[in-house]
Amino acid sequence: MGLAQVVEVAVIAPRHRAEELVEDLIKFEDFHPREKPKYRDPQLYEMERRAELGYVSTQALIQELGVRDTVGLLDQLFGGGIPEPREFSADRLKELLDRLDSRSKPLVETLNKLLERKAGLVERLNETQALYTSLKYFAKLDLDIDVLKKFRRFHIFVGIASGQEIGEIKRSLPSSSVLTYPSNGVTVILIVSKASEAENVERVLKGLGVKPLTIPSGYPQNLKDAAAQVLAETESLRKELELVEDELARLVAEKGAELVSLRDGYALVREALTRLAGAGDLRSFAIAEGYVPLERLEDFKKTVGSKYPVYIESGGGKHHEKPSLMNNSSTVKPFEKITLIQGPPKYGEIDPTPYVSIFFTIFYGIMFADLGQGLVILAFALYMMRRVVGDLREWAKLLAFLGASAAVAGFLLGEAFGFKVGGLIGSPELLHLVEEHGEAKQFNIAEVQRLLIFTILLGVVHIIVGYVLSIVKHLKEGEAGEALSVKAPSLAMYLFGILFALAFFGAGGDIQSIFTSTNPAPLLNLPTNLVGAVGVYGAVACIIILLFGRYVVGIAGLGHRTSIIASVGAGLLEVLENIIHFLSNTISYSRLTILLIVHAALLLLLNTAWEALGLVSLPLLLVGNIGIMLLEGMLVFIQAMRLHVYEFFSKFYEGTGQAFRKLIRQTPFVNLRIE
Repeated sequence: MGLAQVVEVAVIAPRHRAEELVEDLIKFEDFHPREKPKYRDPQLYEMERRAELGYVSTQALIQELGVRDTVGLLDQLFGGGIPEPREFSADRLKELLDRLDSRSKPLVETLNKLLERKAGLVERLNETQALYTSLKYFAKLDLDIDVLKKFRRFHIFVGIASGQEIGEIKRSLPSSSVLTYPSNGVTVILIVSKASEAENVERVLKGLGVKPLTIPSGYPQNLKDAAAQVLAETESLRKELELVEDELARLVAEKGAELVSLRDGYALVREALTRLAGAGDLRSFAIAEGYVPLERLEDFKKTVGSKYPVYIESGGGKHHEKPSLMNNSSTVKPFEKITLIQGPPKYGEIDPTPYVSIFFTIFYGIMFADLGQGLVILAFALYMMRRVVGDLREWAKLLAFLGASAAVAGFLLGEAFGFKVGGLIGSPELLHLVEEHGEAKQFNIAEVQRLLIFTILLGVVHIIVGYVLSIVKHLKEGEAGEALSVKAPSLAMYLFGILFALAFFGAGGDIQSIFTSTNPAPLLNLPTNLVGAVGVYGAVACIIILLFGRYVVGIAGLGHRTSIIASVGAGLLEVLENIIHFLSNTISYSRLTILLIVHAALLLLLNTAWEALGLVSLPLLLVGNIGIMLLEGMLVFIQAMRLHVYEFFSKFYEGTGQAFRKLIRQTPFVNLRIE
């Protein structure tokens, strides 16, 4: 349970065996390199560059072709799932890259050629479409541009103009003949002038923005024939483009998953070589520094240490540099997802996951107590476990635990889909939140109060565990002074504050009667005046310790020395902060009761349809229950998460560590192995 111990190791090998050293570390797997700048070994850098080039070329194609390189949750649950991962194995790292290259280069070359051909066709198609846009207005004119150019004594202009422009042209060129031909919704204009007036004609037309019609060489200069040929060429290019696109689509369908697996293979090799960052600063030797789990240290000595000298840390090393390896049992491991929302623990820090697995499950079950819906969630989680891979499988396991918790809580209350079924299933029916008066239904206030008291007490236990772990954390980190002068008094102050609250309720809400009333205090069944005295005097003693504790532990050599004024000032802030947190944190756990009441109210409202319509309401009940499970299931998860982040983690857990990462990982699309 908790964090596994890791050991810092250093492996030294001759420089010419640097590649072999990397291969052996990849085989071992459980090696976390120290990530710091190092000299780049030329051979390793060359392989890293090869992997980078392979990654870039495949990733570029994946993006350009829109190849799906992830399989979403819905696809895994209800679609075809994830294809079988492709396996690439070799004796040497270079051979592994060679195999990746042998598979990727022909595929990349084929796809790139098709893409280049597609780009060329698109460019030509755009050109012909633009040309046809100009010529289509002249398609009905059997006019040959070459014939017009043979009239050397005349200047002939052919173009398109609007009615306003035509009038201006006729006024500006009175000695020229201006002929117009309506065609396809526009007006084709033909201007015949003397050759000597060519310069004046061009100047006038340029000023009006009327451009001449030109037909590129290679096409008939007859307008009608040119338009027909351009149209035919456009259709031909469009059909050829469709064939290329169909071929690309076929290759993407057949080879898309392989392309993604090759991309992942290159990425994994590149990542491993990048993390090793070369092989040390020495010219003649390669050095690999990193961390291995203590439980696998002997295996490391046998596999890697049998070939190269291995040096193991002494004196414990620097904990703040070590990666943290969470090592929880299979039943607790899914709850690491909750812990990691805050962040991975620092090495040597308390891993809260075992505590999260208990409290989170209980909180979720209380807020979502329903046997029927809990079993539905459990069934869905079991189905999800069979369909998904990777981290999603751990989330499915977590969902299974939460569904089971909701089902157990629902059984204890005798509730299933909002209906009372306690008599049918032999439930103890610990609470009767809803009472019936004829046809009317309403919440039982007394039962709601019982549940509220229980959830508040559960929250008190949760908070106390957080304070205890805070004390343990500071003792582990060698901060005994902080633990004794701040954390322990804060915990004691919280406990005495609870006694004061119980005495307050036992005195009927009258503060003056706390020291005189002999009524039994709630829960403890002891005289209120006794409980009140212990609570008040104990809290005062804790406040005094908080005010002067830092000064005392400093004198005793258990902490940093500080002045008495600084100690009192810091202690006063601690007292005020504690009072605020004690109240707000404890009251926060009332949300456990509130969310259960909301759940019951929603189902109570929904189930009125059954009472009114009978079997006809089944579709409404089905849709309504699905909606409640989706909406409230998410809401309850968020609230349980909030109680841990703000009321629990804030006491002792930072979550600023560095997670232990194996030298090479696997993806859903590829498995790499050095044999």
